[in-house]
Amino acid sequence: MLKKLIVIIAVLALVAGTAFAQPNMGGQLMIGTTLLSGDSAEDSDILMGGQQFHEAKMSATFGDSKGGGKLVFTVGNDGAYSGGLGDAWKRAWGFLYWRPVAQFRMQVGVNADGDYGAAQISGWGFTGEAKNSVGAISDYMNWGGGNTWWPLWIFQSALTRKGNAFYPGTGDLANVNFSIFPIEGMVAHIILPIGDGLADSGNGNAQEVQNQLADFHFNLKYTFEEAGLLNVAFVGKGGLGKDKEKEASVGNLYASFYLNAIQGMGIELGLVYGLPWEKEAGTAQDGFLGVGAGFRFDDGGPFTFKLRANARLGGMTDDKDMGTLIYANILPCYKINNNVWAFLYAGLSLETGENDFQRTGWFVNPYLWVRAAEGLRFWTGLQVYQTGIMDGADPDIIWRVPFGFNFYF
Repeated sequence: MLKKLIVIIAVLALVAGTAFAQPNMGGQLMIGTTLLSGDSAEDSDILMGGQQFHEAKMSATFGDSKGGGKLVFTVGNDGAYSGGLGDAWKRAWGFLYWRPVAQFRMQVGVNADGDYGAAQISGWGFTGEAKNSVGAISDYMNWGGGNTWWPLWIFQSALTRKGNAFYPGTGDLANVNFSIFPIEGMVAHIILPIGDGLADSGNGNAQEVQNQLADFHFNLKYTFEEAGLLNVAFVGKGGLGKDKEKEASVGNLYASFYLNAIQGMGIELGLVYGLPWEKEAGTAQDGFLGVGAGFRFDDGGPFTFKLRANARLGGMTDDKDMGTLIYANILPCYKINNNVWAFLYAGLSLETGENDFQRTGWFVNPYLWVRAAEGLRFWTGLQVYQTGIMDGADPDIIWRVPFGFNFYF
């Protein structure tokens, strides 16, 4: 009898332990600053200090294959040119999911980690945490590059550029996501927006239901075993809504393929077509075409190399020619040892538009990643860029020495 009681207690403890398992907690602390900065203008000064950035992020993941979720809470500050802590900000996002059967999964909330995006090389992971840790020029235009003194058009990545060639995923969009798994290797996502998801008030972006649904996403992925990933998607842009004042395209069509069949290499190609639309007055608006590519070499040795390129061709918006935009970035890396890695981030851009408008630019950004201790690493480097050659003007050369720490726990 005692043995049976012990077995029963053990089973109950196991069940209770599974049902009430502690969530997986984690976090990240970041501190960044500018050590020195200056430019090529005549009689300009070399400055010390300037923009400060602090961020603390906590996350909790919980659940299993049947259900669970994630919650992320972030606090920080930026824009601290006037001294002190600057402009404090906070945000929180999270989602819950339920998978009652193997073929169906439902998720509600915000997943801002880019899990659904198609870019395997050309997106956030191109420079990864370096862009958030001041080492690399930020292609998300946040505190490391979101101010007027950083020319917006030079640095934005394939994920953020208008006309980017890869499906960007849900980002900050609050949504209901229905995932269907019809066969092995294939998943289809039907994503219905329910707000912008990140407003501090939590109110989101409520609008008339048909206009809200007009911004839906459809994403289909198929994984070829040991070969690659095929991704096709549609992102609504409001044109299907009944509010005719929107004057918007029906949406964008995406297709991309990521090839990983070659050992030590990754190659991706992307294509987007922005569907044309017509205003009430009958003025025809042309669609645009975007193409992109990414390449990664990493054979496990000390040297790695990445390249990404994107081009947006044609298109009209607000009766203006969108023109042509072409840019390319490279990122070679040499691992001096396990604790010190050296990078050389560099890029070129070209933009043309109406009335013979043309602008070119470049940047060079060598930086170092150093593992200082368990969970602690710092970044430093040199960022040099040109403000852009436009209308024959003589551009300034601007430089900056960033320094930042990251700590993970």
